[in-house]
Amino acid sequence: MKPRGDYVGALILVAVGAAFSTLSVDYGIWGEGARITPGFVPFVVGLLLVAFGAMIGWETWRSRVKSTTPPSENDTESSSITSKELRYNTTKTVALVFGLLLIAVILAPILGFLITFSILVFVILAGVEREHIGFSFAISLGIGLLAWLIFYQFMGIRLPLGISAPLLGG
Repeated sequence: MKPRGDYVGALILVAVGAAFSTLSVDYGIWGEGARITPGFVPFVVGLLLVAFGAMIGWETWRSRVKSTTPPSENDTESSSITSKELRYNTTKTVALVFGLLLIAVILAPILGFLITFSILVFVILAGVEREHIGFSFAISLGIGLLAWLIFYQFMGIRLPLGISAPLLGG
């Protein structure tokens, strides 16, 4: 990876995020009775873009500082993986995640959004990221609960319920 390109990408994310957040204020963030208005989602997305851009910039700076320090006796990392192999693995992983996302979109009307979303998170964590099964299950369960709280309880948005309709009273 080229650090200069990462810095440019980080700056673009920060600039686009700041523009989203700033321009969305004109549409309003909160309405009467603490209901969200059309500017809420662009505002939050803008803040997230700024945060992600800042994290990418910070990580690029840290890796650049780390790479300029001379290796010590304790450094045992071997760089046996080539740049071409790394690109292939990254492309394969991205294709796999997009394939899983497509399957989740197809299954959402059948299984319901919450169940499908939780399964998607579990499969990505356990299968793609190779996280521990217990950790993956706990995170996917927590994400499903968080999605239920945000969409059904807080925002009152009706998403596909599928087979979970009797459980959620839909």
